[in-house]
Amino acid sequence: MKKKRKGWIKIVVTVLVLAILGGAGYWIYTRTAGKKEGSAYVQSVAEITGLGPVGMKAQYNGIVEAKDVIEINPSANMTVKECFVTTGSKVNEGDPLFRYDVDDLTLSHAQLLIDITGIENGLRTNREQLESLKKRLEKAKEKDRYEIELEIQTVELDIKKSEFDLKDKQQKAEEMQALIDASEVVSPVTGTVRSVRDDSQSDPFGYGGGGSSAYISIIAGTDFCIKGTVNEQTIYTLYPGMPVLIRSRVDDTVYHGTIYRIDTDSTAGEQQMYYYDGGGDRASKYAFYVEPESIEGLMIGQHVLIDLNTADAADSTLALPAAFLMQEDGAFYVWAADVTGHIEKRRVEVGAFDEAAEMYEIVSGLSLKDRIAFPDDTVRAGMLATETQFADPNDAGLNGDMPVLPGEWDESGKVFDGAMIDDGTVFDGAMIDDTFGLDEADIDAADFGG
Repeated sequence: MKKKRKGWIKIVVTVLVLAILGGAGYWIYTRTAGKKEGSAYVQSVAEITGLGPVGMKAQYNGIVEAKDVIEINPSANMTVKECFVTTGSKVNEGDPLFRYDVDDLTLSHAQLLIDITGIENGLRTNREQLESLKKRLEKAKEKDRYEIELEIQTVELDIKKSEFDLKDKQQKAEEMQALIDASEVVSPVTGTVRSVRDDSQSDPFGYGGGGSSAYISIIAGTDFCIKGTVNEQTIYTLYPGMPVLIRSRVDDTVYHGTIYRIDTDSTAGEQQMYYYDGGGDRASKYAFYVEPESIEGLMIGQHVLIDLNTADAADSTLALPAAFLMQEDGAFYVWAADVTGHIEKRRVEVGAFDEAAEMYEIVSGLSLKDRIAFPDDTVRAGMLATETQFADPNDAGLNGDMPVLPGEWDESGKVFDGAMIDDGTVFDGAMIDDTFGLDEADIDAADFGG
């Protein structure tokens, strides 16, 4: 009886061991398969469309700047003796800004005038001598004419050299006099001094003076604009003519504005041309500019928030940038993350196309909570979907255990208040389930065509 019981125990233990080994093998296989396929960076549809998590508004950091900034630099061969303005000074057109040190120049100019006088006196003497020699030549005997002609040629050569030297020194004297007369540099415009470079401080890279390398920069007039920054992954969601709201950081003041320029030719900032994103690789940031309808109450250097969604509530229409869509045989598809965290080719139904914004209305197939990848040549079905842009697939936690990034929702439905993600977007609102009382039904209600 005991032998039979021991036999059954051995069988049960063997089955358990095989089950454990099989489960471990399956787990290793699925992990390894994901690694072999690689990973693809995905973003939430809410983030891409600028609606924020669960339809919340997306905002970008902005700063009030002057539309026109005049930069003034001293001549390379001149030294500034005295500066008459400081940062914040109000200047009118023609007001003196600084004066050159012309003491040495004045002495050099005086010496040139003395040299010019000496040359002129020498020329006068040579010309009188030339006239005298010509008269002697007319009366000279044949045997004396050759010697007199040689003297005449020598004097004529001296005259030509003196005339050339005189012209050169006169030109230099005129240039010096012009520099002396212009030793006081005046403002070409009416405005406010934005910065004055302190040349007494070591600044080998020219980053001093409030972000300008110019000796003096002047804000011309009173025309303001709002400068925002956006990263290379979401810049295509903006377009000239796009209406925005400008929100003050200190009170409830709201200004209406319109994006009038997007600078894709250069990255934003001199010192901070890149920001670190995800696993450590760098992505470029670009500037865009907003023209406010009113500048009342705005100050140069004031920090504001730029709201890309001007409606009081999220629109019921989901619009996706055309760059994220693939078209085959008249049908539209996206690379989307499935429920297992892997990339799938998903068909979506599109509606109207906005040519100005280059965006398609999504009728069905996607919701704000879906995550999609940009359809470049590296994305394939079956790849591991990751929200960390350059993540290592070997790192733990890529199968649904990714940490919650600022501005994203976790399993509890909570959003970090005022959190800023790497592209400068700030998501307004916090603790959806606690503060605003939004539950799972509210989240589902924010879906579009899902």
